[in-house]
Amino acid sequence: METNDTAHPMIRGSVSDLLRGAAGATLAACGVLLYVAMPAGPALAVGYPAPGGIYAPFTDCPLHDPEMRLAAPGFAMGCIKSVTASGSLSVNGIPVPITQPVTVQFGTYSDLDNSGNQVFHVVPPQDHKELLTEPEVIPNGFLVLVCLSGNPDVARLCQTAMTSGHTDLTVEVQLAGPITNFSPLAPSPFTLPVKVTLGNPLLGGKCSIGSDDDPVVLNPMFNPVGTLNFESDPDPAQFPNVAVLSITGSTLTDDTFSVPAATGCGPGGSADAAINATLGLPSPSGNNHLVLNGNDALFADDFSQSDQARDLLAAFKASR
Repeated sequence: METNDTAHPMIRGSVSDLLRGAAGATLAACGVLLYVAMPAGPALAVGYPAPGGIYAPFTDCPLHDPEMRLAAPGFAMGCIKSVTASGSLSVNGIPVPITQPVTVQFGTYSDLDNSGNQVFHVVPPQDHKELLTEPEVIPNGFLVLVCLSGNPDVARLCQTAMTSGHTDLTVEVQLAGPITNFSPLAPSPFTLPVKVTLGNPLLGGKCSIGSDDDPVVLNPMFNPVGTLNFESDPDPAQFPNVAVLSITGSTLTDDTFSVPAATGCGPGGSADAAINATLGLPSPSGNNHLVLNGNDALFADDFSQSDQARDLLAAFKASR
């Protein structure tokens, strides 16, 4: 990929020029942040009343965070929100469906590094609700995941599950560290570490596949990219450098991630071995697959020569 300024239209220029040149790459990065099941309803606005019009989706952007003011003059700064309708996460050919809408939100700004290359920075919402998750419920999932292994160490747990009725399993993907390597012009636009928590009263509250210290590291890619669109602010005279970019109907995939072993499951980790045997954990790269269908990504973007965060916040306020 080219690395000179002409290959990076997000670095400078009017909004009309920048939108066409950078929209696809920028939104490709935005939409890839979609794999965690979460409620469809909007988050509460933080630091400002909920905006309206084309900015209505951006209810939790860290525009009051001082870090968002570090964008270089004329460089991209804005709010990202992505929603995916459905998908699946497969480990060694065993799929876990994603049936709840999936949403991720954060802020971003860009500047130059010491070598003169444009770099993008991720700024989480000030309430830290970068991911709002809701677990997927797998009926009788505890019996399948723990009891079919034949491991004698879990026989008592399995008997208790059947007599108590605690046979369902919840599966929830959670962030296991900061989003890094965010670059909208790269083939893999960012790196996302996650862990998969497994919920059942008999497993305790610390059962997970992967952890903050040993996460599942995702680098999803668009396959294929959907339909690109953009809308300038309805008052271009007042906000000439603000617009919302969107890309809809995309599919996202990742076949390269490895999956660590389960830990902390059951009293003293007694169910770890059973779960790892059932799923074949740890599972190497190439044995696992992530697919996300119907992704819609939005980017409220400001390219002003200064005070981009303040300018975008003013556009939000005017939209109500």
